[in-house]
Amino acid sequence: MLRLIEMEETTKRRLFAFIIDFLVVNLIIWALTLLSYPVIAFTGSFFLYNYWLILLAIVTISYFTYFEYHGGTIGKLNQGLKVASKEGELKYKQVIIRNLPKICWFPLILDLILGYNKELRLFDRIAGTKVIMGDQ
Repeated sequence: MLRLIEMEETTKRRLFAFIIDFLVVNLIIWALTLLSYPVIAFTGSFFLYNYWLILLAIVTISYFTYFEYHGGTIGKLNQGLKVASKEGELKYKQVIIRNLPKICWFPLILDLILGYNKELRLFDRIAGTKVIMGDQ
């Protein structure tokens, strides 16, 4: 019973952390848009916005990978969570693999559905990682 309560608490914290991180990534994209718009408008290079989804994917994977490897994203730090390796020291490869579904929504939803039985996410199992409370 205690394990179930801990899992529910961790799941809630992970959800709140993801919402915070989602807002941070959107803030970064918004700032990039705001900064680049005058140049794009002046040069008439509006076709660059066709590649904004690629930029969003790069910013998303970079944000989550860099910060999770170096202690935690803003959301995870706020919620007292961190990513740990199941097999020793956390590696960049593990963090990249676990964050691949975050590039767009559909793979993340699929990742949650497929992985919900044993752990919260399938890609945590594939990467050999887990999200733990920061004090563990």
